[in-house]
Amino acid sequence: MYRDFGYYWLRLAIYIALCLCIGTIFFDIGHSFGSIQARGSMLMFVAAFLTFMAIGGFPSFVEDMKIFGRERLNGHYGVGTYIIGNTLSSIPYLLLTSLIPGAIAYYLAHLRDGAEHFLYFALVLFVCMMLVESLMMLVASLVPNFLMGIITGAGVQAIMILN
Repeated sequence: MYRDFGYYWLRLAIYIALCLCIGTIFFDIGHSFGSIQARGSMLMFVAAFLTFMAIGGFPSFVEDMKIFGRERLNGHYGVGTYIIGNTLSSIPYLLLTSLIPGAIAYYLAHLRDGAEHFLYFALVLFVCMMLVESLMMLVASLVPNFLMGIITGAGVQAIMILN
């Protein structure tokens, strides 16, 4: 995954730029009663955008599934090994993409003081992105077509957001 420039590294750059923009829009929101909606809007926009952009990794999953299909038929490894390996290899990148942009948006908006509040925010972002990565891996195993897979993944994620 580290070799695929667009899969994590370009996405990280886009996330950083977006969180800089969000942080400057919601700069020092404050903690008054009137800023509740602004804080909620900022949190929801960051979480929704960071998780929804994970759909862009679908073409990489389709390519990985083609390679995995050949290697599984040759008896190199099984489904469980592939899923565990893919999940463990994506954890450091997802931690980076939740910590760095999350810190930029969180501290520019001056949401809450204390490391435990920021760590909770970053953990929620990490788990949401891990969920979408897993969803796209599932969709890639069922729908091998790029366009149909992205549409299916976006539709399932939209239904999950509404629930």
